[in-house]
Amino acid sequence: MSTPKIENLLIIEDNLGDAILLKEYLKEIFVGVSVMTAQTFAEASEILSTEKLFDAIFLDLSLPDNSGKDLVNDVIALAWFIPVIVLTGYSDEKFGIETLSLGVSDYLVKDDLTLSQLSKSLTYSIERKRIERKLVHSNERYEILAKATSDTIWDWNIGKKKIVSNQGITRVFGYKEDEVQEVESWWREKIHPDDYRNLIKTLTSNFKKGIPIFQLEYRFKCADGKYKYVLDRGYLILDAKNKPARMIGAMQDITLKKEEEEKLRLLESVISNATDAIIIADADEFVNGGNEIIYVNEAFIKMTGYARSEVLGAGPKDFLGSELDEEELQKLDESLKSWQSCNLVLSNIKKDGKKYWANVSVTPVSDAKGGFTHWIFIQRDVSDRRSYLQSIEEQNKRLKEIAWMQSHIVRAPLARIMGLASLLTEQNIVSEIENVSIIDNISSSAVELDKIIRQIVEKTENVHNQTTE
Repeated sequence: MSTPKIENLLIIEDNLGDAILLKEYLKEIFVGVSVMTAQTFAEASEILSTEKLFDAIFLDLSLPDNSGKDLVNDVIALAWFIPVIVLTGYSDEKFGIETLSLGVSDYLVKDDLTLSQLSKSLTYSIERKRIERKLVHSNERYEILAKATSDTIWDWNIGKKKIVSNQGITRVFGYKEDEVQEVESWWREKIHPDDYRNLIKTLTSNFKKGIPIFQLEYRFKCADGKYKYVLDRGYLILDAKNKPARMIGAMQDITLKKEEEEKLRLLESVISNATDAIIIADADEFVNGGNEIIYVNEAFIKMTGYARSEVLGAGPKDFLGSELDEEELQKLDESLKSWQSCNLVLSNIKKDGKKYWANVSVTPVSDAKGGFTHWIFIQRDVSDRRSYLQSIEEQNKRLKEIAWMQSHIVRAPLARIMGLASLLTEQNIVSEIENVSIIDNISSSAVELDKIIRQIVEKTENVHNQTTE
C-alpha cells in the first residue's frame, strides 16, 4: 500500500498541552503538514462547515460543550468522508473501542502515543476511508442504475444457493416484497417447465467449461401465474480454485418483443405462402422513375419466371408490358405521388417475354411516426379471366349480330306473307278458293313467326346484358 499524501489535519482537543504534543508529533512525521486546532465543538463545527479539505481529524472524547457518543456522532456527521481518530485516556479506553462501531476510523490512547503508532494509525485510517468512499460511490451508482433500469438485477451465491435481486422482481413480475424468497429453489420454481432443462443444461456446461458469459431466453412465472419471456444475461465469477462461486446478471422482460416477432413470423408465413404475387418496394429509393424493390415472395417468382436476384433492386415499372392503359398508368402515378392506395389492371411481361394481365393493389406503409417507408404491390394474374371475358364479349357480339341479321332477314318475307294474307282478305277472294283455311293458316303462322323472332332478339340482348354486368 502506498503512503497517502497528508497535507491538512484538524485536532479537536480542549487540553492545550495534549494538542501541542500531538501537533509536534505530526509535523515531525509529515514534513510540511498544516495542522489546525479547535478547543470546543462549536469551534470545530465552524471550521468544518467552511472547510472540508482535511485529510484526517483527531478528536478528544470530552469537550466543554459536547462529549461522549453525541460528540462522536456530531463530528462524524460534519466530517463526512474525513477519517476521525479518537483520542482517549486509559479510563475511557473501553469507550474508545466502542466508538469504532459509531464510524470512527481508529482510537489512540494518549499516554501510549508514539510516532510509529501515530503514523500507522493515520495512514491506515486515510486508506480505509478512501476505500469506504469508493465503495459508497460504487453502491450509489449501482442503486441509481437499479432504479433507472426496468431489468431485474440479481446476485447468485452459488455455494450458499442464495439469490438476491433489486426491485425489478416486484416491478416487472408483480411479486410483493414479502413473497420474494432469496433461496435458489424459489427462483427455479418460477422457470417454465419446458425451458428449465435447457437452462440447467446451459448453466452446467458453462460451469464445467468455466465460460464466464451466460445468455439465454426463457419464460419466468409472474405473481398472477402467467409467464413472461425474459432475456437473462449473467457473468460467472470463479473462486481461487477456478470453481463457480458467484454469478451476477440481469433479467430483461422481452415479452412484447417476442410477441412482435411471432406476429412478424406469421405475417412472413402468410406472405411467403400466398398465391398472389407480393412486391415490397422502398419508399425513399428510386430506380428508373420507380421505387426500388426490396422483397418479392415465391408466388411472384413462379408467376413471372424471374430469379429473385433479377428483381431485387429494380423498380416495379420495369416489369410493365407494352399494352399500357394510359388512364391506369396515370392512376398509378397519382397514387404514388399522393401516398394513396389504388387498384389497377396492368399489362406485365414475364421473363420469357409473354404478356400477362394482373389486377394490382397498391398500398403505402407508414411507420409509428406517420412517415411513409414502403410500398406494397399485390398482384393477381387475371389473364385467363380477362381472355374469358373477352371471348364472352366477342360471342355476345356475334350473337347480337346474328340475331339482328336474322330478325331483319326473316321479317322481310314475313312481311310479304302478312301483306298477301291481308290482300286476299280485303279483295274477298276467299270465296274463289276451295280451301279457306289456307289463308287463316298463313295469317296465324305469320303472327307466330313474328312473335318467335321478337323473343330471340329479346333473349339475345338479355344474355349480352348479363355477361357485361
